[in-house]
Amino acid sequence: MLAALSMAFVPSCKNRSNTGELTPPDGAVAWDSRYVDVFDDDYTRAPIHLDGRAPNDVRDQRLFAARLGEANLVAEVKVQQVWGEGRYQGRKEQYLEIELQQVMMGELVKGTAERQLLLVEADDPLPGALQGQTLLLFLRWAPGEAPPYHHHLMPTDAEAMAYIAALIEHAKAEGVLDAEGVPVDAGGGKRGRRKGKKAKGKKARKGDAG
Repeated sequence: MLAALSMAFVPSCKNRSNTGELTPPDGAVAWDSRYVDVFDDDYTRAPIHLDGRAPNDVRDQRLFAARLGEANLVAEVKVQQVWGEGRYQGRKEQYLEIELQQVMMGELVKGTAERQLLLVEADDPLPGALQGQTLLLFLRWAPGEAPPYHHHLMPTDAEAMAYIAALIEHAKAEGVLDAEGVPVDAGGGKRGRRKGKKAKGKKARKGDAG
C-alpha cells in the first residue's frame, strides 16, 4: 500500500485553477481506463466493513484499498446541495454540490474553490438525505477530459477514517508522505510545493462544471 501511495501522485507545478474548479496540476499523468471501476464517479451508500468476510465485503475492501492507494487526492467534503436528475439547469445528470473540508492526502492547485459541483453517475436517484452529510472523496486526475478527473465518494464512518489516518501516519513515518500528507520523492524532497490545505473561499462557476 505504501508503494501505491508513493506512486499515486505526480509533481505539482505553479499552475492554478482559473475558474475555481478542480484542476489537475501540470504534469498530471493521463487517465488510464483500468481505473474505471475504482473511480467510477459514483458513491458508496453504506459504510464499509473492513473486517467483513462476505463476498460483497471483500469486494468493497479491495475497491477501498485501490481507491486509497491510487487516488491523487483524498479529502473530507460536506454535501451542501443535492441536484437530482433534471433539477440542475435542466440537465439529465445528477450532481452533488460539495464543500471541501480537509485534504488528507494530495494537494489542490492555487485558486481551487471550496465549493465544487460533482457529477454522480448513480443508477438510483440521489437521496435528499445526503445534504449536510460529510463524505470522503477519492479523486484521480484525468487531464484533457471534462471534468478533468474521476472520483468516488463514501461515508466517513469512524472505522474507515481511523484506518486511513493510521495508514497516512505510517506513510509519513516511512517518509513516503511529508507532514502535510504530500508525497516525498526518493531523494527526500517534496515532489512539489503545497498549494495549501484550504481551498479558496469562493464558489466554483457552476455553469462550467460537469
